[in-house]
Amino acid sequence: MLRDFTLGPLMAALDRVEFDGRDEETVVEELVRTRGVFDSRDAPAHSGLVAWSVEAFRNYRAAWRTHQVAVTARCTRPVRSAWKVVHHRDVPDHRGVVRYEQTCWGRRYESDDGSVREMWLLGFTTPKERPSVVYAAAANVAAFGGSVSPDQVRQPDRVRVVVFGAMSPIAHQLPEWTAEQIRRRARDEVAPRLVAVVDGTERRAGRDCAQCPQTPGCAALPTVDLLPNLPAAHGRRQMLSVTDLRLYQSCPARYHLLRQLRIRDVEAIESQAIAVGRAVDTALRNRHVNGCRTHRCESGQPLDEAVNALPEESRRSAARMLDHHSTLCPFPDVEAHDSEQRNIVSVYDDRLDVVFIAAPDLLYPRSGGWVWRETKTSKRRLRRDRPLMRQVPQLALAVLLLASGSLGRDVARSRVEFEQLRSDGCVLEELDPGRPTVVTEAREVIGEMVGPLLVDTAFAPTPGRDCASCEVRRWCGPGSQHVAKQAGVPLHDR
Repeated sequence: MLRDFTLGPLMAALDRVEFDGRDEETVVEELVRTRGVFDSRDAPAHSGLVAWSVEAFRNYRAAWRTHQVAVTARCTRPVRSAWKVVHHRDVPDHRGVVRYEQTCWGRRYESDDGSVREMWLLGFTTPKERPSVVYAAAANVAAFGGSVSPDQVRQPDRVRVVVFGAMSPIAHQLPEWTAEQIRRRARDEVAPRLVAVVDGTERRAGRDCAQCPQTPGCAALPTVDLLPNLPAAHGRRQMLSVTDLRLYQSCPARYHLLRQLRIRDVEAIESQAIAVGRAVDTALRNRHVNGCRTHRCESGQPLDEAVNALPEESRRSAARMLDHHSTLCPFPDVEAHDSEQRNIVSVYDDRLDVVFIAAPDLLYPRSGGWVWRETKTSKRRLRRDRPLMRQVPQLALAVLLLASGSLGRDVARSRVEFEQLRSDGCVLEELDPGRPTVVTEAREVIGEMVGPLLVDTAFAPTPGRDCASCEVRRWCGPGSQHVAKQAGVPLHDR
């Protein structure tokens, strides 16, 4: 089993420097040698996460040193114990609670005299902007949070919130706040949001279900035996989409780093084919939401911003694809049940302990059943020598989800549609989720993709043609070596 907390090795390495006084290069050597296992209780990290953590560690230390030069009142003393704002009542409130605690995850520092505190918020890529209420909540914890640390001096007069992205050596500091400014923002912004969070009881199935302890038996998440052809799994609960499964088929290491650990090289170059598909998808989504529910998409419509941003040749190709869609657009001939429109479909296979999730391009009720449409852009026509669901496994998962009956309505009146858009034409294919042979084939397709993933504990890289455009190759030695070999360039010269 591999470590699944992305920032774990980085935080442990920073602790070695800040609290144990270790030399930075010594810490890096230990991080690599132990695969991030500074504590014997931890699972080892994937080699890609180790490489990423080394880069993130060096970026953090560079950002921290640069920050110290830029500020006047330096916060050079790290604080080990979490700051907590505690609200205690003598009698239980209407929720039956007498104690509330508010804290914030990050790195904590204070000045020698305790008059200034800093809360560093960490992210995976570059310093990204968060909602203002997040900064207000972090500042509130830093300003008024107590600590069991024996070196705590006093409540601070000023607080800084600093945003760090692991792939940047420069951190972003927000303007300093006084205690009074923070108190006011906590009252006006943070308190209403916290009340809404504590009082919230709505169940909403989605991407967080895999980590939720309430998933088994959740009323908002249908429980199904989606793949009875697979043996029961005994591991950590997972959330899987077809994108996850295709990435795993491409390279298990790529899937683990990109989808499970959520790390990505923001400098990786996206292929034009993917860029065109993304732009067309965005344009269709905007049109379907904003206009053509009352009239059919028409050719020659003004191009969307996402399409206009493409290079000229790609823009022309995307425009032709959008024109072709006008002949296949189902609107306005669909039932006007906006309340039943769905963007995300989730089910829980309790036997496999997997949350399956899908995002249909269109899913709408019709004639007592559902119509599930997947739209894909392509340069090539469909292959007639290979089954459609093996070419587009999203269709196989759609068949299984509809056939399970978890969406309600009549399966016999439902269908799965595949719309392929090319610059030189288009095609619309249909699949019947009510036919046993179609369901059997769908189970074979998805089962063959899911089975190996559920028993994999190493996620070893499998170098190949996908390495050239891989979003995590930067931290993958075998992938980098493969690309260098293909280019005829010695790795040490790159």
